[in-house]
Amino acid sequence: ITCFIKKISSEIKRLRKEKGLSQESLAFKIDIDRKYASLIEKGNTNLSVNYLKKVCDGLDIKLSDFFKGIEE
Repeated sequence: ITCFIKKISSEIKRLRKEKGLSQESLAFKIDIDRKYASLIEKGNTNLSVNYLKKVCDGLDIKLSDFFKGIEE
């Protein structure tokens, strides 16, 4: 499970940077605490599906497309 969480956190970070967003701006956009956004990207939290959906919405990516990025 930890390996999968790390893949998710790495993909979130990659997409955020690709979109030119800071952690703070993404956190503000999706209404989560910046510290929680940092924990997510470091893989230090088991992200719920609800929060993952929120993050994907903030990154303007479909949840299904997000998982395709992890599989590649």
